[in-house]
Amino acid sequence: MLNSGLTAAFGTLICWTVGTFAFTIASKRADPAAVNRVRLFFAALLLSVVVVVFFKVSFIELFTLPTPGEWIWLGLSGIIGLTLGDYFAFTAYSILGSSRTSLFSTFAPVAALLLGMVILGESINGVGILGMMISTGGIIWFIQSTQKSNDKTIDKSQVLKGIAYAILGAVGQGLGLVCAKKGLNITHQTGADLSAVHATWIRMGIGTLAAYSIAVFKRNVWAEFKIMTASKTIITPLLTGTFFGPVMGVSLSLYAASQIPVGIAQTIFSLLPITVMLAATISGRERINGPSIIAAAICMIGVFVLVWRDELIALFN
Repeated sequence: MLNSGLTAAFGTLICWTVGTFAFTIASKRADPAAVNRVRLFFAALLLSVVVVVFFKVSFIELFTLPTPGEWIWLGLSGIIGLTLGDYFAFTAYSILGSSRTSLFSTFAPVAALLLGMVILGESINGVGILGMMISTGGIIWFIQSTQKSNDKTIDKSQVLKGIAYAILGAVGQGLGLVCAKKGLNITHQTGADLSAVHATWIRMGIGTLAAYSIAVFKRNVWAEFKIMTASKTIITPLLTGTFFGPVMGVSLSLYAASQIPVGIAQTIFSLLPITVMLAATISGRERINGPSIIAAAICMIGVFVLVWRDELIALFN
């Protein structure tokens, strides 16, 4: 199961990389918070079709098949990780920019590891922690090496707000994954037939309801929805990002979290800033320097140490 979990984790990374490019385009053409809400709605809608058609789950079973415990933990995961976590992350991106905000995504693996120990009873040895430290250090170096010297000056109070929101976004991502695995563990214990895609549908559905429940008191969400869906330049990248991000990516991430410790899964996911920048370089959108290449290599070494920690200990014993 370890290999399938790792495959799903790296598949998640690829899907989220594609989704990041698409959502970046959409967010430049519309309010990022609105993009987040609309993408959650379409993700929940698309996942409903996928679960019913491809997984042969009836419309009634969408709601009755999950146990109350699964609804609670997966729903909580959707609110924490998708509604709140993504809100904090999107706000931080608007204040600090993508590079600075990505720096704080390194908090997610640590949060997932610590909370996984408390909530799930998972454990990790010293070599695994060393791997996480190496990978985190490489990510920090990589992002710093790609900082642009002409970044605009930001008000100090806004910087503090951006840092706080970036940290909350990362912690929300880590805690959301832990809660999702808790829900999937209930499935395994009871023998209920709940797929990772069905679990993702619950996360998306609850996350969408929470996002719109908050926004409905602040703005006309129906008018917002009509404007965004009527614009081809917005809806095309938004739907592309929705398929690769909340649908494929999140489903794979839940499967990965169900097969491997969440600390390991979240560390692999935290390589997203590197894969995005590498993809931008390959596509000719951005140039990468020598220190960035070295930093990326360090990150991959850290992931290797983390994933193969038990084999490495056995090798030297």
